[in-house]
Formats: sequence, structure tokens, C-alpha cells
Amino acid sequence: MKLSKEKRDQLILVGMATVGAIAGLWFGLISFQRGKLVEATKKAKVAQDKIDQILKVVKDADRVEADLKTAATKLSDIEANMPSGDLYSWMVSSIKQFNVPAYKVDMPQIGIPTVGEVTMMPSFPYEQATVAVAGTAYFYDLGKFLADFENHFPYARIQNLTLDPVTGGASSDEKEKLAFRMEIVTLTKLKTP
Repeated sequence: MKLSKEKRDQLILVGMATVGAIAGLWFGLISFQRGKLVEATKKAKVAQDKIDQILKVVKDADRVEADLKTAATKLSDIEANMPSGDLYSWMVSSIKQFNVPAYKVDMPQIGIPTVGEVTMMPSFPYEQATVAVAGTAYFYDLGKFLADFENHFPYARIQNLTLDPVTGGASSDEKEKLAFRMEIVTLTKLKTP
């Protein structure tokens, strides 16, 4: 069957109009819906990530609570050993009991403690006591003593340490000693409100 040129042109025109309408529907409706679907998928993933995070927090709540109890117990143990009462007696006895002969650190000068607010953090629930200490020791022995002291007393720190060579030592062995001055800063029991 042969179509006239006019019918054939109309048929081609109708075909092109149909393809144009289908393309218009595709780009106008379907791609718009596909974009909405992609956006909804992203939102669903974000929501699922938040749900997973919340479930992880809920799952870890028991562990966090156990860690909190452990930390509270550890803090109570540390506070039980903190200095209180006569700070000078506590400092002298603690330093002398800790300074065993194995350290070979001579500390004949222990000053009077000064008590005040904690200088590093405002509104801290403890006070700090600072005592000046001076003596002589070999470098290695003093370093071992200081490291062990701070590890043994977690609420105490050494600060303002100065080292000078010992002058006027009789033997060459004595000339290797260092004279030291330092401050021992320790937290004291909780302040009463």
C-alpha cells in the first residue's frame, strides 16, 4: 500500500509528535519522580544512620554505666588517701615513708605547706597544698624518685624543679651529686560547701 506524500508526511509528523510527547513525559514526570526517589533514598539512609547510632548508644549504655562505677570507685580510693588534717605532718611522713634508701635521695629541707585554691582550674572541688622541698641526689636516683613519686601519688605533682651542681663536696663521688629545689603540689580533701 502506497501512501500519498501528504499522508506520509502527516504520519511522520504524528510519529515525531508521539516520540516528542513520550520524551516530554519521560523528562517531565519520570525523571522528576526518579530524582525524588533518589532524594528519598538519601533521607532514608541518613535516618537509618541516626537509628544505628542511637541503637549503639543504647547497646553501650551498660558498658558506660559500668565504666562510670569503676571510675567512681577509683576516685573514692584516691580521695581516701588524699592529705587532710595536719598537712605538714602528712607531707613529712609521706615523703619519708616513700623515700626508701634505694632512691639515695637526701631531703633534709621540707617547708611548711601553703594551702589555696587550685590554680589550674576554676571552681575545682579540691584545694591544693604546695610544699617546698630541697636536698641532694644523683641525677638518675632523683629522676627515678620523681617518676615513682608521681605514679604512687596520682593527686600530687612536682613543679618548679631546679638542679644545681653540689659545691664543696669532699670526694669526687660527692661532686657528681646535684642540689635540687622543687615544689610538691598535692590536692587535698574535698572542700566542705
